[in-house]
Amino acid sequence: MIFKPTPVGAAIAVLMGSLSASAQAELVITEYIEGSSSNKAVEISNLGSAAINLDANQYKIALFSNGSVDEGNTEILTGTLQPGQSLVYHNSSAAPEFQVGTASTITYFNGDDALVLTKDGVVIDRFGKRGDDPGSAWTDPNDPNFSTANKTLRRKASVTSGDTTPEADFPGADNQWVVFDTDTADGLGCPGEGTCGEAPGVLLITEYVEGSSNNKAVELSNVGASAIDLDAAEYKLALYGNGSVEEGNSEILTGTLAPGESIVFHNSSAAPEFQVGTASTVTYFNGDDALVLTKDGVVIDRFGTRGEDPGSAWTDPNDPNFSTANKTLRRKASVTAGDTNAEAPFPGDDNQWLVFDTDTADGLGCSGESACGEPEPDPAPCTGCEVLDKVADASTFNPDEYYSTILNGEFASADAMKDALSGVIQTGHKALTYKGVWTVLTYSDEDPSNPNNVIELYSGTSISKFDNGGNQGDWNREHVWPKSHGFPSESQWGYTDAHHLRPTDVSVNSTRSNYDFDLSSETGSEVSGAPGNYVDGTRGTFEPRDAVKGDVARIMFYMDTRYQGAEGDGSMPDLVLVDAIGTDGSEAGKLCTLYQWHIDDPVDDADRQRNDAVYEYQGNRNPYIDYPEWVKTVYGAQCGDAPLPELDVEVIIDAPAKVDEGGAFTLDASATVGGEGQVLTFSWAQVAGPEVSFSAEGAVLNAVAPVVDADTPLQFELTVSDGTLETTEAVSLTVTNVPFTVDVAFAGPESVMEGEAVAISATVENAPEGQTLSYRWEQRSGTPAEFTADGLALTLTAPDVTMDQQLEFALIVSNGHDDVEAMHSFRVLNDQAPGWTEPDGAGALGGLGLLLLPLVWRRRRQA
Repeated sequence: MIFKPTPVGAAIAVLMGSLSASAQAELVITEYIEGSSSNKAVEISNLGSAAINLDANQYKIALFSNGSVDEGNTEILTGTLQPGQSLVYHNSSAAPEFQVGTASTITYFNGDDALVLTKDGVVIDRFGKRGDDPGSAWTDPNDPNFSTANKTLRRKASVTSGDTTPEADFPGADNQWVVFDTDTADGLGCPGEGTCGEAPGVLLITEYVEGSSNNKAVELSNVGASAIDLDAAEYKLALYGNGSVEEGNSEILTGTLAPGESIVFHNSSAAPEFQVGTASTVTYFNGDDALVLTKDGVVIDRFGTRGEDPGSAWTDPNDPNFSTANKTLRRKASVTAGDTNAEAPFPGDDNQWLVFDTDTADGLGCSGESACGEPEPDPAPCTGCEVLDKVADASTFNPDEYYSTILNGEFASADAMKDALSGVIQTGHKALTYKGVWTVLTYSDEDPSNPNNVIELYSGTSISKFDNGGNQGDWNREHVWPKSHGFPSESQWGYTDAHHLRPTDVSVNSTRSNYDFDLSSETGSEVSGAPGNYVDGTRGTFEPRDAVKGDVARIMFYMDTRYQGAEGDGSMPDLVLVDAIGTDGSEAGKLCTLYQWHIDDPVDDADRQRNDAVYEYQGNRNPYIDYPEWVKTVYGAQCGDAPLPELDVEVIIDAPAKVDEGGAFTLDASATVGGEGQVLTFSWAQVAGPEVSFSAEGAVLNAVAPVVDADTPLQFELTVSDGTLETTEAVSLTVTNVPFTVDVAFAGPESVMEGEAVAISATVENAPEGQTLSYRWEQRSGTPAEFTADGLALTLTAPDVTMDQQLEFALIVSNGHDDVEAMHSFRVLNDQAPGWTEPDGAGALGGLGLLLLPLVWRRRRQA
């Protein structure tokens, strides 16, 4: 039996040696793997504070298959298990990365078989429900991702003792397991929710060349994080020709392969550009021959299907360009684990290969999708993310076109308008994968101060984009509208709708649960790790921090509007936002609390940036961010804030499309007139862009454009009222960034004698109108001189110099935002002593020689 202590476990063991005998021992099942083929393992760990002598009692783990109450295969545990240490049993036919610890028949389980851990016949932990056959697997109605089949499950770090009721429902109301993808093996050998130590090396077939004539080669690469000692086991690449199940030509791999390094075998008769690495008969293949990579006889990767003759080549019905004949194929960079089923169809539903033209050889010798020496394509932006292509461009988004049916429509009721909005935002919506949601969130919730991080919704914490996952301290994908309220399946569009998925801390996400949104600060408690957020478990409510209350409200309004039970949304029901708590089914709450939050926390730049980012990858928008006033139109009446009928008047605004920074501009609505006897009043408000000063009342708005770093939009809203009814109209213009330039001229002497007073003056012309300028002077070269400056005037006394010297001064002109620098120089002349004349032929070297003579003479006197 192999024990694999972690550094943490070793430290705990040292510490525990000094503690009293009252320390406790807790033996718990901490990991369960039911993966593809024979990739099965179970981990048992000592989560207590004292070592466990497994020989002092009978510790046994037993398998109960297919609902049986009779014990099947068993293992008696032996040896001593220190605190924090684990023992692992694996299936003898599992892939190499699962072969941690000891091979055992206890792992002959499928997803419907139970495991029970006992001490002297008394149950101390269990996995699954003894005496129950769930069908193919136990599942959790509250977590559609949970399954005991085709998953890796790790015990939550908060669990420190076993589940001693083997006949109880599993996983029960308090699910103790964290779910990982099929064939995840990196946590075997240590307790906890994370991986164990350094990631291993991973050997894959990364390139296959079947070109013209004898241009054939195959590349193997270490795509893992650690070096692989190829001599520590038998690593072999074998050729299976024409559908044979008998091994043909083969190569035994030797040496050490560092992370990122590759081995290449080529045909000895190939063209020179293909002769990378070693000539080998394993390349005597055509398009219908398979290659299988093994470690000690266990398949760790393959190319083609062993035992199948496809004719001339394997092809892909989903990619007419794919073929294993007359092509170069490179493994996608996202593939980090081998294909261990050599008899499975090839390339399968998830084609892992990129296709290049016949006789492409420039990628041999290095892993990756690009030619060797070329940069790799942009990597995925976070752990386990996809690289996504944009489906829209926010920079060209035209709200007048996108919302034309709303802006130009007339609706008999709020529900009619909501239905119309649903149609608008359904158009262009591209369903994302749940993995793709990770990617979108790295853009939509990016920290504007640190592009490597995202901002967590509830905590407001900035966290690395690559710290995503399900472990303590990670950020994960929070369904703001709980997925258990209407769409528990990933196939339903709401499950992956990025408009309502936000990054949140794993533990805070769990605390929020599927509770309704409502005020909770007075009845509940503050959320640990997320100050300003409150949860009331008794009432089932959650209150987010003030800074995101409006964000949450507009998300919920979006979901209620977007999903009306329409066909084509992956069986999505009609989501209904109600003014109540304790909701279930496809309802959520609480409507009027959210309505007030929308008012209290209006749309800001973060909302707009997020709306744009989701639009670029998902193709649709949240209308309540683009037009926040529509919240009142659609939901106001339900919360006692019914919008008044609009004033029936044509609002006419004369406005420039652009204005230079610092320039005056006018928005003129004086052409707007009412009917006979109707007196109109006008009120302006700025709704977007850098703040400007203006008088809010009156038909005409006069203002000065702010100074900006780049072209920047300004948006204003005009409200026109007749004293009873009112209407609003938005107007936008762009403030153009104008490079700051001025013309500077200097007046002053070209040369002066040392010790003389000097006066220099400058004039500035062609300065931008309306800008206040300031000036400062700096000496840039020459012997330092004491000077005084008064605006555009500079006065100084020329310094003493040993020879003629140029002095240079800079005048810096600033408009308070940008600077322009102009240079002026003059010559300071050395005042020669009486009787001194320049020696004949004294140039630069001659003068230097004269300067050095006294020094040479002194040295001789001192010698």
